Amino acid sequence: MTSRFPPSFLASLVPVLLLSFGCDSGSSSPEGDNTPSPQPSDVPALDLVIDDFEDGDAATTLGSYWYSYSDVDNGGASLVEFPRNDAGDVIMAGEGFESERSLEVTFSFDQGTLTYEPYIGLGAHLGSAGEPLDLSPYATLQYSYRGVGHSVRLETSDVADYDYHGVQLPASAAWKTVELPLPLFIQEGWGEKVPFDPTQIVAVSFHVRGATGETGSLEIDGLGAVEQQGDVEPDMEIHEPAPPAIVELESISIDNPLQALAMESLDRGYNVTNWLEQERFESFVYDETFVAQLAEAGFRGLRLPIDLDLYVEEVSGSGDDLELTLHEDLFTILDSFNAWTEENGLSFTIDFHQYDRSLDFSDTATTAEAVALWGAVAEHFADNQRKDLFFELLNEPELSVSGTAPTQAQWTELAESMIAAIREHDDHHTIIFGDIEWYGIGPLSVREPLSDDNVIYAFHFYDPFIFTHQGASWSNMATTHDLPFPYDPERWSDTSTELGFTPFMESWILNEMRNYYRTGNANALYNRISTAKKWAVEHGVPVICNEFGAYDGTSRLEDRVRYYSELTRIFGELEIPWQHWFMILDEDGGVSPEYREAFGLE
Repeated sequence: MTSRFPPSFLASLVPVLLLSFGCDSGSSSPEGDNTPSPQPSDVPALDLVIDDFEDGDAATTLGSYWYSYSDVDNGGASLVEFPRNDAGDVIMAGEGFESERSLEVTFSFDQGTLTYEPYIGLGAHLGSAGEPLDLSPYATLQYSYRGVGHSVRLETSDVADYDYHGVQLPASAAWKTVELPLPLFIQEGWGEKVPFDPTQIVAVSFHVRGATGETGSLEIDGLGAVEQQGDVEPDMEIHEPAPPAIVELESISIDNPLQALAMESLDRGYNVTNWLEQERFESFVYDETFVAQLAEAGFRGLRLPIDLDLYVEEVSGSGDDLELTLHEDLFTILDSFNAWTEENGLSFTIDFHQYDRSLDFSDTATTAEAVALWGAVAEHFADNQRKDLFFELLNEPELSVSGTAPTQAQWTELAESMIAAIREHDDHHTIIFGDIEWYGIGPLSVREPLSDDNVIYAFHFYDPFIFTHQGASWSNMATTHDLPFPYDPERWSDTSTELGFTPFMESWILNEMRNYYRTGNANALYNRISTAKKWAVEHGVPVICNEFGAYDGTSRLEDRVRYYSELTRIFGELEIPWQHWFMILDEDGGVSPEYREAFGLE
């Protein structure tokens, strides 16, 4: 993410996390812990007061007023409410933090017809495009809160698409006071990149996302800005690299014709991302020319993530008598990519891949629909004799479900039903199966293979996560940057904020950061991947890695090249086919020389 602040400046503004009682790691419903309570003197006095809420009305000290917003105008049905007096006026009726009053809102989420998570928010204008508030003399935004996890955003006049700069904070059952250095305010990344300009502040807002049926509250108190902070104290050690010893495998040989098929058809694969898994088809953003460019670049397979259930027009009957009416767009898409890949010598994987969480493993209606979908797709392709056409049952089951994530037994039961529906029409196309925990190696390595013997097993690999997801807002790592691969003590720091880590991140992220000197190396990658290969050899079935990659938001190209070079070398040594996730074809349809070498593209 582009920033006008150098890392050294970020480090000089290390965030101080002051807890009045406790907080959790960021779930939508707050839970407390036993963190000692600070003394009131620990909280710096505000040099700029935006609102202390003690006057009880909806006006800020800057003369503006608090407002709320929700997803209603975009198709959602979420509700957000301020307390009001008998006259209907908004009042500040929350129990304050070491004060009489605070701002409080309650809310409920309803996704309605949205294709993304429902949301609500509250905010106050602090200026206008012609006369913005200048926060550049201040070091931090400070406030106290109690309630759900949320992002606080400083809205600037030069952001035109609502991708405002913000900081994500976890839920807290007890009052928590936070000081947020201005350089920590980062865009989520889905809009146009705009450097954060603290001289152009027009509003402050608090944004909350959730799932249909969730309810909650958020209280805010003591909102303002502080000019400066004290000296930074080191919070990490700089270690020498400590890679583990390689765990050698006795054999990598798999005497199964599917292994040869996987190596021939699924190695050097490419995922078509951020398109049909998120939205319904409108036109061919990627077409025959794109497929030809993939082949020309040296890729040998195409994985098409697509949310199949977006094309269900009508459902009738139930159970074994369930019938679906599907929109013709679905088979227009699949038939087109089937023809284009075959013409250009690429394999084709149809990947049932969804983000709308419309599948519920406890609801037989939604699982039966998923089973029937695969039956319809298999029937459509039953006469197709391509050996390199693959059916991938369901990408990362956790991403597809509402409510509780499925157990391995639940997912196995549904997968077997999907396979049975496919085999009613098609007994020859190979199926691809990945396990729970986001296609994790762990659950895969302890399971028994499925009953069908025409299955290739898949895992996803994004280790070390703090390297591959640095700069990724969806992983609460938007502020992290410049992590080296492999770990290099010359580029490490004894201050975590120098690399963009904050106390507000989940504990497992901070633990990965502290252990990176052990995990940020090729040996650690090899040992983890070899666990999957060992399982495959023991059971005589092939495994593939059909998702891996490193986000390019704030990582350095030379580090990503070293990472990919080591990873593809390991895949090659272990005879594990791979398909890359992040799209790397440039505007001209080519791949940079650095990536061509790293991926071994011919």
